[in-house]
Amino acid sequence: MKPTTITIKPSGSISIEGDVVLQDRDGTPIPRPPEKHPGILKLCGCGHSKTAPFCDGTHNEHTKR
Repeated sequence: MKPTTITIKPSGSISIEGDVVLQDRDGTPIPRPPEKHPGILKLCGCGHSKTAPFCDGTHNEHTKR
């Protein structure tokens, strides 16, 4: 079984590859958006995403300044 890999990128996104269940503090699963790369979940680490907790690429706008 392949381990789950979490990569924190300098741009602010957090990429999770592997089997994970994302849930809120009450244990309710959070529906995942369509994935550009199946099997990879991208979370926001910069705090600017309009689709938090998921990454929407907004960090790209803030790193170009």
